[in-house]
Amino acid sequence: MQNTILTAAIFLFSFMFTLKAEAADFEQIYVFGDSFSDDGNFYKITKSELGIGIPPQPYKDGRFSNGPVWVEYLVQDMGLNPSSSTNFAVGGAKSGLYNVTLPPVPSLYLTGVLSQINKFTTVNKSVNPNALYILWGGTNDFLYSKSAVNPSQSVTNISTAVRALATVGAKNILVANLLNLGDLPGTRNSQTSIQLNDSVTEYNAELSKSLNSLSQQLNNVNIIFFDVNYLFKQIFANSKQYGFTNVLDSCLGNSVLITIPASPPSFECKTNPNRFLFWDSIHPTTTGHKVIAEYAASVLKSQSMLKSFKKLGTSRK
Repeated sequence: MQNTILTAAIFLFSFMFTLKAEAADFEQIYVFGDSFSDDGNFYKITKSELGIGIPPQPYKDGRFSNGPVWVEYLVQDMGLNPSSSTNFAVGGAKSGLYNVTLPPVPSLYLTGVLSQINKFTTVNKSVNPNALYILWGGTNDFLYSKSAVNPSQSVTNISTAVRALATVGAKNILVANLLNLGDLPGTRNSQTSIQLNDSVTEYNAELSKSLNSLSQQLNNVNIIFFDVNYLFKQIFANSKQYGFTNVLDSCLGNSVLITIPASPPSFECKTNPNRFLFWDSIHPTTTGHKVIAEYAASVLKSQSMLKSFKKLGTSRK
């Protein structure tokens, strides 16, 4: 009987829930990460210390893209006011304490994900339990390492960040894994492509295992696993369904310098940039970011439905 009730509930909720996550689920969003989530922090720091904001045009408003990044779209999808979001993500951040950016920008040195978390938890000893806390880091650990990277250390860093947030009262933590970094426009044809993908596979497996363990240890914390790797595999395999005509090349050309394109945008890039999945050799276009946000919203919606089913099942016992 209980299974019948739950099945009926699933059918009912499939009509009740819209594509957007319910705004009532979360009052605020806090973001920690790197250039995939940075909404202008790197630009502000370099503008202040160097007098030149990086990334420059044709990047848009300090984002490492041609428009808003995924967390900005997610705020919209959740029906929240932009002022409800606080973003600590900084381009170049590694999963640990440091940033890959070299001097002469001292303020960027300690802006890794763990440094972002430490700064936040030092100031905030008790945080909003009704907020969503987003963690997406680790990409720069692998892309900018001069030697072999130990994925276990990167997993430890992210897991430490999760535990630190839980310690100050965070109850809903979304953690993203990594897309295959050997499939980026800037790495796809490189000698390190296979090695990068192997490292990411190992990292993602260890991260999933660590998050499962943390979920058992922190049983009052909702740890939400965000499988970005799966999403990008789907986009590569079904690009037209996602609205992309080019998922292999970057709109700006495969420049080694991610902040200053080696050549001006092509005619195709200027006229129809969002048919590309990637804006530069690493980062998605704003349309790519929109797809990420929509997927994140669907994951959060599934979590909301699951909570409702559990409550319904408990009430029927």
